[in-house]
Amino acid sequence: MKKAALIILCSALMAVSVAAQQSEGVRGNRTKNGPTDARPRQRPYTDEDLKPEVRDRREREIEFLELQCLDEVNRQRQAYGLRPLEASRELQEVAREYSRWMAEEKFFSHTDPLGRTVRQRVTEAGIKWRVLGENLAYSNGYTNPVAASLRGWMDSPGHRRNILDRAFQKTAVGVWIADDGTVYFTEIFMQ
Repeated sequence: MKKAALIILCSALMAVSVAAQQSEGVRGNRTKNGPTDARPRQRPYTDEDLKPEVRDRREREIEFLELQCLDEVNRQRQAYGLRPLEASRELQEVAREYSRWMAEEKFFSHTDPLGRTVRQRVTEAGIKWRVLGENLAYSNGYTNPVAASLRGWMDSPGHRRNILDRAFQKTAVGVWIADDGTVYFTEIFMQ
């Protein structure tokens, strides 16, 4: 009896949902002779239709991951009695562009395909610096790519040293999401 009532309830809810979807956007757009010129889109959506929305969603996700990663790095610093790092907008562009480059060209290295290191990339961007550091990570298949990357950094002596170095005052985290869902992180530290 309970099973039959549940099936009837689910069927009724699905019927209401389907009816609402079918009538949405069609109301008032028909005449006695058929559809008017002002009718809603009748063809299926294509990738071209979705590009701006997908792009906006991807940018929001990238920005969220960048902020989350910066917050977690600063939380680690504060746990060790260090001042938080200040976010640098100019470093941000360099860091995100490097993550994007790694994702699109499918490489992972502190030295780019042209043989340049973070020092050359930051200098070419016109940024003045005294000391630089760089942490890289990529994550695929993790529910929380920031946590996975930060765990890897804190388990690595060199990356941990960058996060906890008192000399660094500014930082930027740049993220890019590859077509296969791999998330690339570049964090640049600067004094």
